[in-house]
This record gives sequence, structure tokens and C-alpha cells, in this order.
Amino acid sequence: MKEHESIKKLFQLYISGKHFSQTGRALFGKWLRAPQDQETKEDQLHQYWETVENKISDNTWHDWNRLQAQLTTPTLQKKTFHIQWMRYAAAIALLIISISGTYWATTRHILQQPVEMVELFVQHGDTREILLPDSSRIWVNAGSTVLYPANFEKMDSRTVYLTGEASFNVHKDPEKPFIVKTSALNVQALGTVFTVKSYTSENYTTATLEQGSIQVSLKEKPDETYILKPSEQLIYSHINHTVQQNKVDLSLYKLMRKGYLIFENVPFKQLAKELEKKYGVTFLYNSTRYENDLYCIKFAPDETIEDVMEILHQLMNIQYTIKGNHIIVK
Repeated sequence: MKEHESIKKLFQLYISGKHFSQTGRALFGKWLRAPQDQETKEDQLHQYWETVENKISDNTWHDWNRLQAQLTTPTLQKKTFHIQWMRYAAAIALLIISISGTYWATTRHILQQPVEMVELFVQHGDTREILLPDSSRIWVNAGSTVLYPANFEKMDSRTVYLTGEASFNVHKDPEKPFIVKTSALNVQALGTVFTVKSYTSENYTTATLEQGSIQVSLKEKPDETYILKPSEQLIYSHINHTVQQNKVDLSLYKLMRKGYLIFENVPFKQLAKELEKKYGVTFLYNSTRYENDLYCIKFAPDETIEDVMEILHQLMNIQYTIKGNHIIVK
């Protein structure tokens, strides 16, 4: 179910029309036709079909035939299309073509090259470390999705799409810049260690630099860029569309990458969200009761949710009951 949710999020980001670059749209087309998770993709296409059916025309079917020719490799030409893909052919054409009138002129050379996309979803209560094709490493936090090409050799850049939070240790390659794309920011680095946090449920996106340097640009203002030095953090507000730069304590970030949960003057709402992601639980509480409380506390990687709640009880006198994966705070 978690994997299905990540596919749904990718469709939503793509349909919005503003989160994928020209290269990203080409990669999305390849990923869409890949055999994995076909049933879930068809379900999303069915939902999209129902919203755009009145927009279907003869030109749409012509566009679909062009799209099919571009996306089909010689091996795939020998195979019969899955009946559902033909049923939603017009939806696919609209989905990919309508977002950019210059799509065919700018991406045809990319589509002629087979690109296998790798999609990883890390469910709540888990974290993952992955090795990219260029030997860069990513530590992916709970509730996060990353999408990237299985091979960077045919690409002009090393582009990774992120929803959630991940830390990056980038292998140097001056000829192919390493770029992390989120819904609000593009973060570019050549050889560095940094963290990007961009959950769809939160009102801000952050980029924090540990080593090297990174260039951060805004999706809505691509010409507005910021160069970060080690120990600097950029915070972009989705609500106010403002940028703030702060100095951070790198020792805390390195501990957090090792699995520690560290809170400094955070409201209970934020503390509960982070615990939900790490332990895969749901907090039930009266938000007005705790809206003015701030917490400063640290939890070790090996502590269970039972340990965490008992610490909160001992230090902050929080009364609670655990029922399955629900934490009821009194």
C-alpha cells in the first residue's frame, strides 16, 4: 500500500505541471511504460482519464501514435500492448504532451534512448541507504520517495527526484552535475554532503550543507539562486514563498543521520510527526492542550516507541496509552 501511495504522489506531482523539467518529463514517460507496478499505474491513468475525457479529440489519438513510436524500443514492438494501456492511450498522450507544447522538440533525442527508472519508497518506521550508479550514497528517511535513472551514462546530469527527506554524499563528476529536485527547490552539487527535506505534508523545504558547496534555486524563480557554505541551512516557506538562511550545529545533523531524533524547542505537533514517521505510529491528542508547549529532547536509534513514550512521561509528565500502532495522549 505504501508503494501505491508513492506512485500516486508521483502522478500528482507530474500532473501539476511544474515540478518536472524537460528531461524529467522524458524520464517519467519511460517510467510510466516500465512493466513494474503496472496495475497501480493503470489505476492512476483510469482516474486521470475520468477527469480529462471531455478533452479527448482526434488530435489526441494522433499524438498518442507519435508518443508510442517514440517510447517503444525494438524489443517492445514485438510484444502486444496490455489492453488497459490501449484503453487509456489518450489519457497517456494528454498526460505527457499537454504539459509542454515544446515537448517533442526538446525531448525526442532523450526518448530515443532507453532509460530505466528506479523508484524507492521508504515507509514510515524505516530508513534506507542506497548506492547510486555513480557511487554517490543516499540515506533516505521514513515516509520518503526517490526517483532516479538506473544508469547515468546517457544523461547530461545526475538528477534525483525527492519527496520527503534524504541525505546525500555525492561522488565528484564535474562533467555531470548532481541535482536534487523537489516540488519547490532544485539543489545542485558537484561533490559534497548535504540534506534535503521536502515532505508534502509540511509547509517548508530545507537544504542543509555539511561539506563542500551547493547551489539552491527556486522552482518559481529559477534565476534566484543561493550558494550555501558548510553549516548553513536554507529554509523555503511554501506559504509565504520566502527564503531564510541560518547557521546550524553540524554535530546534531551527523547524529540525526545515524538515527538519533533530536528536538530543540519544537512544538508537540512537530515532535509527534517525527515520531510517527520513525516508528510508523499515529498520535491521537488534543492539539489545543499542547499547542504552547516546546520540547528539547534527544532519543537514541535503538530506543523503541515504548521507550520514547516512557521518557516523555518521566520528563514531561505526559500521560499516554498505547493501543496497537496508536498512541493516545491524555
